[in-house]
Amino acid sequence: MSTPKEQDVPFEESEAELREMGLKEQRPSKLQEIHDKRMEHAVNKALRKMESEWGSPPTHFAFFVMGSAGRCEQSYFSDQDHAILYEEDHLEYEEYFLKLGSEISSALEDAGYAECDGRVMASSNRWCKSRKAWRLQIDQWIEEDTWESLRYVLTVADARIFIGEEFYVEEIKQMIHEHLKINAKLIKRLTENTGRVKKGIGFFGQLLTESKGIHQGKFDLKQTVLFPYVNGLRLLALKEGIMASSTLERMKKLPAAYWHVKGHQLSFQELLTHRLRFQYGHNEYEGIHFINIDRLSSAEKNRLKEWVREGHELYHFIENALMKG
Repeated sequence: MSTPKEQDVPFEESEAELREMGLKEQRPSKLQEIHDKRMEHAVNKALRKMESEWGSPPTHFAFFVMGSAGRCEQSYFSDQDHAILYEEDHLEYEEYFLKLGSEISSALEDAGYAECDGRVMASSNRWCKSRKAWRLQIDQWIEEDTWESLRYVLTVADARIFIGEEFYVEEIKQMIHEHLKINAKLIKRLTENTGRVKKGIGFFGQLLTESKGIHQGKFDLKQTVLFPYVNGLRLLALKEGIMASSTLERMKKLPAAYWHVKGHQLSFQELLTHRLRFQYGHNEYEGIHFINIDRLSSAEKNRLKEWVREGHELYHFIENALMKG
């Protein structure tokens, strides 16, 4: 979607759809469609409030989402990861769009989307800038070459336009790809930044659960199973100049030479579907990614182990390829 609609979908209808989908369909594409409707309702609500109090946007802009929303991989509950990019560098424009970012964050929180712990939201100066300032910031992040700055670069790689000028978002993503073309070491640094894969299977073939903390005894589905695919394909997409944000689209757009990676499309699609089944019954964002394996059948546990092994093998294959150049 690229522009706000005059008639948006009432949040109550989307909430009912979410419950019905969870009971009957459990299809990731349907769930993402509902999330987009709910978020669109919240963003349009914020825009209407801004226009009534501060007037219309003073210049062209883009509001974009990142994280699982950017990749179209949201689960039943999701937190916020978003930013704003506006046309001209002007102090009054900065004030307007920071205020808009704050209104959007509040509206999304009201709609059930928790604020991002890392403040990756358009209400923050780091994530609300003019086109010129965004270009300078991308350059600065890469030049700094720190764990934190490269983490921001990887975050932007998952950006997806939500409302506004799609070209603005493509422009900053293309900047990252241009840096990769001229800096042979950058892809290795981004690979190092992605970090180690969380171990999921023990010495005796058992699924490894959290040993302490509030999720003790539960299995981390996000970090252990989902992220090896997500992180690996993000890196490979950056290496190959692929602009797509979703993991599945990245797999599809890879050159034929990556047949080994492309062959995981159906398995990853199945993983996204089963994730909804594993997580069904959670009624809040906190803990949505941690599952009680005691409630799984033997067949489900075995399939989960297959995904752990497959995802880890895939990630290490990509990691080794990129680190060797």
